[in-house]
Amino acid sequence: MKYAVNIPNLNLDFTVPPSKSVVHRQLIISFLLQTLAFEPDTAAIREIIEPLPTDNDDILATRGCLKALYEASVTAKSEADMAQNQTDIIMPCNESGSTLRFMMSVGAAFLSYKGLSGNKRLVFQPKGKLIDRPLDQLIECLDSHGVSVVIDKQAGTITESGKLTEGVFEIQGNISSQYISGLLMALVLLPNSSVKLLGALESKGYFELTVSTLESFGIKIDEENDLYTINNMTARSKNKNFAEGDWSSAAFLLCLGALAKKSRIVLNGLNKNSIQKDKVIVEILSKLGIKTEWSRNSVLLDMMSSENMAESITAVAVQVDELELDASDYPDIVPYIAVVAAARTKLTKIKNVERLRFKECDRVEATIKALAAVGVNAAEQDGTLVIHGGRFCKNDIATVRDASAHSSPCMCDAACKQSAAVERDSASMRGAAATTPTDSDIFIETFGDHRMAMTACLIAAWTGKTVYIDNKDCVNKSFPGLFELIEKSTKTTYAETKE
Repeated sequence: MKYAVNIPNLNLDFTVPPSKSVVHRQLIISFLLQTLAFEPDTAAIREIIEPLPTDNDDILATRGCLKALYEASVTAKSEADMAQNQTDIIMPCNESGSTLRFMMSVGAAFLSYKGLSGNKRLVFQPKGKLIDRPLDQLIECLDSHGVSVVIDKQAGTITESGKLTEGVFEIQGNISSQYISGLLMALVLLPNSSVKLLGALESKGYFELTVSTLESFGIKIDEENDLYTINNMTARSKNKNFAEGDWSSAAFLLCLGALAKKSRIVLNGLNKNSIQKDKVIVEILSKLGIKTEWSRNSVLLDMMSSENMAESITAVAVQVDELELDASDYPDIVPYIAVVAAARTKLTKIKNVERLRFKECDRVEATIKALAAVGVNAAEQDGTLVIHGGRFCKNDIATVRDASAHSSPCMCDAACKQSAAVERDSASMRGAAATTPTDSDIFIETFGDHRMAMTACLIAAWTGKTVYIDNKDCVNKSFPGLFELIEKSTKTTYAETKE
């Protein structure tokens, strides 16, 4: 099954979903504080572990794992009985890397704190490619504190067993901030313990987000010579703060608005001073000549304004000769940036993209292939994504182009090299029943990755063409209801077609 996406314009006034990065942390910390409470609040715990209709798939995974821990603890019997009843706690982390990496430390700390580590194992059940993503440094750290981790790729499980001992948890800082964040949260149940960072810290923004969220609960983290310790916990109640809007989702919508032929979008619920690093998108769009305006907690992007109309992507393809960026702190939005940069710059270099190869898919290759589908030449060189942009390759309604007509390097294949190919009028594809895509249609493979499905939407907005994708449901991982939102906000049609 394929799905057709066409985005000629966009008129959107929308409250951005809560940051899933913040919500993950708030749920876990709230749960740990209830664990410490002399009389846990059962109603509050239910609020933490029970799903909400608006939850994305990743948040559902975290709630599911916390629920598994809670239910295992309340059904535990006497120590003598437990010794004779070895049981597994199934941890449904699904495709959520944050859930898995946080809960490997937090879950082990919980079992040890509750005295359950002697007879219970944690069995994580990752889905998709999550089981293939790196865990070596975290496994080594946990092993040094008494917890054994066994990965069984054939069974699709990651099993933890053993009592997590207190002490100094040494972990490399340049592999994954999720390892560090999970350990920092686990410290809530591990007195006389600390986390020692070895080497440089990558994804500093996500680490800072963890520290900030802990502090919002009254848990102060002290640092000395890269050694992090809980100083004190002045509050043990649930955090009353609401999670601010998700800048990853906002970045996608801002890019979509910047690329559509006609657009005006207002995004509400955002923090202008957020420590979420994906807010850099506002700065990057500004460098590309795309202006935004702030009003309290809302940001406006109006491509119909006189200022932006003068520099509209549809009017002038290239605004910047060369753009250089460092994606170390905002890897998740690199595919979005790549599309906008392809539209606005002759040459873009995005450094430090290596970690994108270990996401839900190899996002470096997936982004390169997505751009190639519209004739944009991109390649990875020593950890830098290099994009030769400025225009996309398409066959105009009554015009035939071949690869030699392009002013910038092009990776055109079938659609551009057919000497007599003529594209269908995209207007005829809006609103009516979908048709089976042909060899000249734009098809972008999502690899089951929510970010790549969104990237395909950006390409549809930029080119003004119908883009076919193989999976729309993968966006539920971070942005459930996205396609319905787009459809309400534009004359967009997305519809199923048969292979």
